[in-house]
Amino acid sequence: MNGTAGTHGDVFRERATRASDPASGLEASLTIIPGSDGGASAADVALRSRSDEPDVVLKINTELSAFIMLTVTDDEGTVLSKPARRFSTSEVQRFVTTRIGRGSSHAWRVPIRVQLDASAIPEEGLKGRLVVNVALLFGRVSGNEQPADSDFESSLLTLHDMDVLFTRAALTEGTGLSTAGQ
Repeated sequence: MNGTAGTHGDVFRERATRASDPASGLEASLTIIPGSDGGASAADVALRSRSDEPDVVLKINTELSAFIMLTVTDDEGTVLSKPARRFSTSEVQRFVTTRIGRGSSHAWRVPIRVQLDASAIPEEGLKGRLVVNVALLFGRVSGNEQPADSDFESSLLTLHDMDVLFTRAALTEGTGLSTAGQ
């Protein structure tokens, strides 16, 4: 095999803080927001529409962890975070729509504490991996159109960073951060 495609270096990169989704035409970026002690307090996830694509309308679950799912693992690969919110078929889900125009972006700040209990972190903190999955439910439109419910498609974007410092203090600082779109 020539080049590096398919090698462990590609598959297990230390950082994948940018990703593109060809189906929706969106590009995602991840920025980890540090607390005062340098530990990760929140994750900023931005979605940007490529300028040559039609507008993208996202249907976003108001339960943020069903839209942006955080997974924290220690350096051994043990999952420390809580699973993302799952719904039974009998539960009512609420959605809001967000339109991202050509060349525009929209960002969400997710406190890491939303899916990671401080008790999972040792007193001295730990370095681990943060994986962020963004569940896209999207429609592509032009002008003032709105997609019909049947026009929405789904896709998943995955971002991650290795060697992220997690501390109890930083998790506490992340609780006061807004989880609304910016």
